[in-house]
Amino acid sequence: MHESILKERQLSTCISSITLQDIRTLKELYQLKAETRELREPVVRNIIKQRVVGQACVESLKNALYSLETIYIDDDTGQRLLRLDGMKQIEVDLTYEIRELQKDIYYLEYGEDKFIDYLAKFIPDFRTYINEGVSLLRGKRFSAFITDRDGTTNNYCGRYRSSVQPIYNSVFLTRFAKNCCQYPIIITSAPLRDFGILNVSINPSNTFVYAGSKGREFIDLNGEFNSFPIEDKKQKLIRLLNDRMLVLLQDPNFEKFNFIGSALQIKFGQTTVARQDISHSIKEAESAAFLEKVKGIVREIDPTGKNFRIEDTGLDIEIILTIEGVAGEAPIKDFDKGDGLSFISSKLGMSISKSPTLVCGDTPSDIPMLKKAVEMFDDVWAIFVTRDERLKKQVEEICPNSYTVPYPDILLTILGLLSL
Repeated sequence: MHESILKERQLSTCISSITLQDIRTLKELYQLKAETRELREPVVRNIIKQRVVGQACVESLKNALYSLETIYIDDDTGQRLLRLDGMKQIEVDLTYEIRELQKDIYYLEYGEDKFIDYLAKFIPDFRTYINEGVSLLRGKRFSAFITDRDGTTNNYCGRYRSSVQPIYNSVFLTRFAKNCCQYPIIITSAPLRDFGILNVSINPSNTFVYAGSKGREFIDLNGEFNSFPIEDKKQKLIRLLNDRMLVLLQDPNFEKFNFIGSALQIKFGQTTVARQDISHSIKEAESAAFLEKVKGIVREIDPTGKNFRIEDTGLDIEIILTIEGVAGEAPIKDFDKGDGLSFISSKLGMSISKSPTLVCGDTPSDIPMLKKAVEMFDDVWAIFVTRDERLKKQVEEICPNSYTVPYPDILLTILGLLSL
């Protein structure tokens, strides 16, 4: 595992191949990313089964990388440009797509030990964080590993549709899931599918419980689908909301929001639409005006404010169906990741175990998940990926057995090394 994953005598072939492409449209970009997913998924399976990966796979990844690196760059702005349709263009930041391909290529060509050295060159204090994290959790077998995805176990991408999981990422996570825990659960705000976490993940089948829409919907380790019940009245309201959002995003004044960040995500019991991306490609005034437009639509559909809550992250507008609150609290509340974890736990029959539970997140939206875990389980440990001192303090107050790191690749490496 630690030597080069490529050998002169190749024991496995590349199931799919990627040719050099002239990428000029956003559609072509997404098609190329889909091809990288089709290639990466079987590569991970081969590595996990300790089969050697063929050089042809690496050449295909290099073709994909070169195709991205040669996308037209505007001389005035220095940004890469792609057409939406016809003559309409959009600036695209391809940092994630390019960087993760570079890392996968290095990982396959030079092996895990040198790959970890490679990460250490770019991430400040990498070795210190790794040593402390591994020392903190070494020797533990977890009853559950409960984690967020984007910003936690996966680096952020400017467009969710492009955030295909890298090979090295999947190997580290899969190894940890198989060797170190009983219930590996990914809880994300994104939908499950079309377009959701299942469309961008490459982990082998039956490795993770995938929970979308903050846990309102999930697929268990046997592939069974489960969903949190929603009453008919609220189902009708959210369908009306989604219809209104689809019409809004066809308006030439607002169609650009289809192509940034999370874009429009129709989830189970929740709708998310991006108003900004991590590159801040939308002018602040335009982003703020779009937020007010969306709020106006929600008020028209739900004038009393009893059925929807709006959560603005600064990047995404999350419109969430409310649920009944716990006795003694507010009569209605947002559905959060804590509610999702409670629902998933009851469906899976997760019993209180003497074994520890590990919770990982990166934003305040992951705090309810951590609080619920501390409420449900006796021995909870947490690793959060954040440079926000306020969030770090909040995590420490909720879970004394906690550790924070500044980048997802640090968390991934800790998990990868713990599972050897």
